[in-house]
Amino acid sequence: MLDTNVYSDQAYRAPVQAIRGLCLCSVVVQELLVIANKQQREALCAEFLEKLKAGDGIVPNAHDWLEVGKCLARLCSERTGNEARLSTQEVRQLAKDALIARTAIQMKAILITSNINDFAKLKRFFRGLVFKSPSEFFGARPR
Repeated sequence: MLDTNVYSDQAYRAPVQAIRGLCLCSVVVQELLVIANKQQREALCAEFLEKLKAGDGIVPNAHDWLEVGKCLARLCSERTGNEARLSTQEVRQLAKDALIARTAIQMKAILITSNINDFAKLKRFFRGLVFKSPSEFFGARPR
């Protein structure tokens, strides 16, 4: 499963297209729709609906939303080692990432993201989350 930032990074376009059985999360689709043109939006919606039919698309369910809420509440109220608690604003910014993390866990998928720091914070509470940077997954960054 790819995070939005990997889809939007032109350097990874070719390696991404070579992945078979790629899972797609509705949260990532929503984020991509915001930056897409009309033609891209139509293609993206059609692709996501096909992925849903094939079992390779996922939408966060009620349980995911509840687990994300608990995770974010803990990030806002607990200190980690030498780190201070996260502010409410920082926690709000993690909400979509937390939903993406939960859906990756549900799909038993490796999440590929350039946003390693934020997903490392979430991994404290979502122990089943497996994520890698694009360079770790694909090898050296394409030029």
